[in-house]
Amino acid sequence: MSRLYKFQQTVKELWKKEKWYWCAAVVIGIAFSAAFGAQWTKGYSQMIQGGISAKVVRFHVLANSDSNEDQALKLKVRDRVLQAYGEILSSCESKEETLAALDAVKEEICKTAQAEVIAQGYNYPVSVSLVREEFPFKRYDELIFPAGVYDALRIEIGEAEGQNWWCVLYPQMCYVDAAWGFSTEESHERLKNSLTEEEFLIVSCMEQEEITPKVKFRVVEWWQERQKALKEKKAEKLF
Repeated sequence: MSRLYKFQQTVKELWKKEKWYWCAAVVIGIAFSAAFGAQWTKGYSQMIQGGISAKVVRFHVLANSDSNEDQALKLKVRDRVLQAYGEILSSCESKEETLAALDAVKEEICKTAQAEVIAQGYNYPVSVSLVREEFPFKRYDELIFPAGVYDALRIEIGEAEGQNWWCVLYPQMCYVDAAWGFSTEESHERLKNSLTEEEFLIVSCMEQEEITPKVKFRVVEWWQERQKALKEKKAEKLF
């Protein structure tokens, strides 16, 4: 009992003499923990999104406007392009091979899309390009892709101011199932074979019974949203 009393008295004396040091230590400890957490979040998010981005090719079709007619035309163009070039792309065994194949037939894709626009009774111009661009969070049935920068085949119809349509060209998902908003066992296997175990765990987190993959996905998504907001703020300051 005597020892405990002496210890308590010693702590009190130290607090009286050096309380500012104690407070500073607590503040520094909290700041360090927050900084460490932020660094971990940043590192993990960049690793996951960057890893997925490095292994996939997206497909992005922009409608002329949000009118029902223009939105229907967008889907007609999508279907025509996937029907015409799906077989060529299905033989590609890597992202690099897919990008090379798309680059080789880019002009033909543009002609095919333009022909479909004309066939549907419109005279909108069409442009096709291979780009690296920002994609929002996107869910295909039970598969989820985090927001971030991805390589993509981009088709713009007319003013390209209408709602967008997205899918995944590599690994081959669009022209089998994702074009209709569903994922199948076959597309799961394609994706699983292309991504690391951790990356696939995040993409398929909605199928997991455990809460951990869902929490990890939210970490990635929160960081990507934060980065996007910071970019938008910087852009606003330029004007």
